Amino acid sequence: MGLDFSYMLYFRHTQIWDVLQGVTDIAQPHKPPAEICFPDHVLTVPLHTWGLPEQGIHSDDAEIRFALVLYFAEDKVILDYTSRYTKEYYLRSPPPDEKRKISVGYIYLTIYQSIPDQAQSDWVLFDFGTTGTRMSLLFDESTSIRDTFKELAQKYHSVCAVFNRESGGVVFWLNDHDIPDKMIDDPYILPEEIATLISK
Repeated sequence: MGLDFSYMLYFRHTQIWDVLQGVTDIAQPHKPPAEICFPDHVLTVPLHTWGLPEQGIHSDDAEIRFALVLYFAEDKVILDYTSRYTKEYYLRSPPPDEKRKISVGYIYLTIYQSIPDQAQSDWVLFDFGTTGTRMSLLFDESTSIRDTFKELAQKYHSVCAVFNRESGGVVFWLNDHDIPDKMIDDPYILPEEIATLISK
């Protein structure tokens, strides 16, 4: 079996729709857009869904899934990956003092509104997964991808952010603060357990 790395970002549940907007801000727009049904309105987001339930997406679904193409600032690892395995797409008219943005996809986003073993939790998990070994290695080696997810964590006050390497994890954000990378054996332990473990 291939590698299946992911970035796991935890936020307060009240932040879920703000964070989703932050994701769309760095994503390649998709048509037709997805529709998320609320009791009193429908939220339209320009993202591609996958594993869509027959009844469509509802705001209180335990899991919401999207297949994303995200833009990242170019770095050597991304350039090497795109030249080997993909067709390069660049974000138009980047500011002159910034690196150009290169699209990478598909990236599979699963939003878990109900975290296993934490039914009463106030957290929501945004899990950004890969298509397999090649993209997993890209996630592992690209500083630009790490920085982008760190910026998302910072902007929306993430409780915790972990790079899941399957056999372990790297915690790089905790309690709304950037922290030096901390290795943990189990990437699936919850933020409060991570905080206790790191404080020892």
